[in-house]
Amino acid sequence: MKTNAYLQFIKARRIIFIFVLILIMINIGLYIYSSTYLEPHLADLQKKWSDKRLLAAGGSVADAAAVYRQGTSDLAAWRERIYPKKDFAKYIGELFETATNNTLKVGAITYKPEPVKDEKLIAYSIGFNVSGKYAAIKSFIADIERFREIAVINNISLNGSATEESVDLKLQLTAYFRLEG
Repeated sequence: MKTNAYLQFIKARRIIFIFVLILIMINIGLYIYSSTYLEPHLADLQKKWSDKRLLAAGGSVADAAAVYRQGTSDLAAWRERIYPKKDFAKYIGELFETATNNTLKVGAITYKPEPVKDEKLIAYSIGFNVSGKYAAIKSFIADIERFREIAVINNISLNGSATEESVDLKLQLTAYFRLEG
């Protein structure tokens, strides 16, 4: 009885039934096309786009071994830039000379050595004051950043007044040196 009712319903609405069957077949066909062709193709295009974007940004597409080799060579180059501890006095002299070249007056310099754990390095916390014109202080900081030695500027404090052209700079930096032996 139910089959008879279904058949009568189909005969009465034949065009709608055929239209629904066609829509179902199109839907199934599009799903198969999408899952077998479009999705893998899209994944491939996304990978190519990502690789091109990396290359455009100045990077390179490399495997893990190449990245490891590059990292190892970068670490070796970094370690070469760390001067031995005996050159600490030379570094302080370069700081004084750089300040003098920028027409700055140097105040007292304090330093405190601290060994770096698990490395044959010593970190000197260096604090000092300089005073002079603002442009000279900016130039001095830029010169410190260009030093070949590995140093990190930890803290900068500027003091000045509206009536004077002179600015006081209190600089705290950490310089790294290699322990010998």
